[in-house]
Amino acid sequence: MAFANTDSIVANDINNMLRGLHRNNADSSHTGDTNQTALSSFTMTGGTMGSTGRVVIEVAGTVTGAAGAKRILLEFGSGNSTWNSGNITGTSDWFARVIVSNTATNAQRTTIEASSHDAATMNVVDTVTSSEDTTANVTIRVLVTLADGADAVTQTKFEVQVQQIS
Repeated sequence: MAFANTDSIVANDINNMLRGLHRNNADSSHTGDTNQTALSSFTMTGGTMGSTGRVVIEVAGTVTGAAGAKRILLEFGSGNSTWNSGNITGTSDWFARVIVSNTATNAQRTTIEASSHDAATMNVVDTVTSSEDTTANVTIRVLVTLADGADAVTQTKFEVQVQQIS
């Protein structure tokens, strides 16, 4: 968004821009057991989205090993699986972009774009609804479950951005 040198930025300009809340681009890996394990977690402060704001979450990484299927989940709030990769097999890269939009402070519409590049390619475009209270703190987590402890999932990107629409 370009501004002329005579323009000034006001609160509405800032509120309508996408701005970063959290970034973890360090490798976070899980291997060795079949327990569901959090690779990353971020707690968004209540009220951050406003009544009609949105959160953009991007996650990416790799899966390795041929022993079993790997499943990746993204949760937005109280244990709600917003995105579920399904079973990813073999060695692959994976990516998901999830946009959670408030229609009210306790109602969301979510769009999901996800893909994995392996022999059984997963391409997902989906919309879901939820009823998370965003006036309270909301935890956003990336979880992984391995069918075989010899396999591994590595998350290489976890970014959360917010846009308050005014």
